[in-house]
Amino acid sequence: MPGLTITEKEHWKNRISKRIDKQIETLWADDPNLQERIEREAAQQALASLGLAELHAELDEIERTEKTHERRKADLGKRMLAVVRRVAADEIKDYYAYRDDVETEGAIARRQAVFADQFLAQSPIGQQILKLRQEKDRLLDTVWLATSSAAIKSLWEKVGQLLGDELTSLEREALPIAPDDSE
Repeated sequence: MPGLTITEKEHWKNRISKRIDKQIETLWADDPNLQERIEREAAQQALASLGLAELHAELDEIERTEKTHERRKADLGKRMLAVVRRVAADEIKDYYAYRDDVETEGAIARRQAVFADQFLAQSPIGQQILKLRQEKDRLLDTVWLATSSAAIKSLWEKVGQLLGDELTSLEREALPIAPDDSE
């Protein structure tokens, strides 16, 4: 039997990835509030660890005030335009444009992701989700590993040992699969 083509390997990586995604969604469904709770706690922890909690709370208050002012400004603008057009104010459509501080938001998001993983690790469901995510992240390597020569498999194990990187369960399963020598 000939070895898998790159396209076939990519296909199987995508199929397995979809199955992992489905299982992760099932796990999230087992505790519907877990994802929301973890995101909220991770965001709070990220802000606190960056020393931004008080500043962010102040910013939130300013944003609430600004939103009130923006709504009032939009209402006044809409009413003025309605007078100019000689139509009812509800016939005027409005929109808002927002600008974010990309660097600050990026730092918060990255730190939040770290804390979210830490919070996930504290829950049995979260631990399963983290394992599945790790399998998914390394899935293409696993597919290639399953179809690689013994030399590559040996090298992969040695690199993992050198880096102190534990094999995923699928990688452990892929290592003993006999390579296809007909390639």
